[in-house]
Amino acid sequence: MLVVDMYKDFDNRNKAEIFISMAIESGVNIIQLRDTQKNKYKEKLNIINKIKNIYPKSNIIINSDINLANESLADGIHIKESEWKNDIVKQIDQRLVIGKSTHINSMPSINEYSPDYLIFGTVFSSKSHPRIRPVGAEKISIIKKKYIYPVLAIGGINEKNTSKVIKAGADGVAIKSGIIERENPKKIITLIKNILMKKNDIY
Repeated sequence: MLVVDMYKDFDNRNKAEIFISMAIESGVNIIQLRDTQKNKYKEKLNIINKIKNIYPKSNIIINSDINLANESLADGIHIKESEWKNDIVKQIDQRLVIGKSTHINSMPSINEYSPDYLIFGTVFSSKSHPRIRPVGAEKISIIKKKYIYPVLAIGGINEKNTSKVIKAGADGVAIKSGIIERENPKKIITLIKNILMKKNDIY
């Protein structure tokens, strides 16, 4: 999974679209779209639908914005742990894949809804969340024992430590700066993809 903030990670919309297209063509099969700029709804809707029309086999996950996920051609939505409540989750269209964030001290939620996958972190030091203390790859096994859902590791993941988190039990990885901020992101995607393909994991 590649995590992208179109309005923070790139100078303009065109650069964001070009990068996302490159990532999909290079082998990334899940794109999570974050949004620190809570406006431009129609523009975001058009971008998502454009990507899905060009790359119908790609998987686009929307971060937090239920209306955007429901009304667009997106494939899923990712919900923060603090927002995982019945009255919120029940608004999600049944066709959508649902992801949820979790942390080392989290306990399984007791409600009528279950996620399709979990994102766990922060595993290593992360540029996206520099103030958060990383938990380390060894904690992944604890999360795997708590939950029956696939777990994607996030936080400081790159081509050098992907194998480590997979060996620790992660089913896949979610990466942001480890790809976006690299000099040759296409090469990095290929290297990580090759590592994950050995285990047939989520990416």
